[in-house]
Amino acid sequence: MDEVLVDGLRIAYRRSGNGPPLVLLHGAFEDSRIWADELRTLSPHIDVIAWDAPGCGASGEVPSGWSGADWAAAASGFITALGLTTPAVAGLSFGSVIALLLARDHPARVGRLVLIGGYAGWGGSLDADALAQRITAVRFTTSHRVEEWAEDFLDSVYPQGVAAERRARARILIDDWRPETTAAMIDVMTQDLRPALPRIHTPTFVVRGTADSRSPRSASLDLCALLPDAHLLEITDAGHDCSGPELDALLQRAAREAQIDPTPTLK
Repeated sequence: MDEVLVDGLRIAYRRSGNGPPLVLLHGAFEDSRIWADELRTLSPHIDVIAWDAPGCGASGEVPSGWSGADWAAAASGFITALGLTTPAVAGLSFGSVIALLLARDHPARVGRLVLIGGYAGWGGSLDADALAQRITAVRFTTSHRVEEWAEDFLDSVYPQGVAAERRARARILIDDWRPETTAAMIDVMTQDLRPALPRIHTPTFVVRGTADSRSPRSASLDLCALLPDAHLLEITDAGHDCSGPELDALLQRAAREAQIDPTPTLK
């Protein structure tokens, strides 16, 4: 792995390929290793960069008291440190919220957004009961052994029939997750980003699997309704992570379009 320093914070990443750049932001209980399939399949066509978010994988710890603006600044600084110009940025679940914060606060850094299993924050995409249940479930992970919750979590991410290797990789990453990162993740995920969405003019693809049991379809529809330039892609029988040829094709398209037609700099 390689790493860069962003305001003194070490951010590790994996990179493969050449051509138009694509930055991949992973979900919760993961790090850049979850993108192993995408790094392999996309690198013959584009330049694929997968970060370890602060507090994850080989990156440094999340500083105390971090806000959404700090997460956005870290992502922006990461892009700047790598010398990228208006890359496409794809975020999965937790990563989708970081991608939206990045586009909200640093629009000139992003050429295209791809929101996979996305949320306008849990506070903006889940009703009150579902939000309370989600927070309780995530807090449960910080005080109980991984064996007590990991399989149920994976069942909610991956539908039946998913490649056994992909689920097994995700299970390994859960073992390496740092519980202290969870508090920082909850703080950013519970936001309601809906008021900011009409100001995000970055062309956006919202991607949802029809078998996704974590992010409701209403969340994707709301993102498309509130973002000024958003388009929905639903992938039949895909789960929360939407992995497969259809997502790969869209990620390639986003990376190429980001270089041909960079995002407007409106905020």
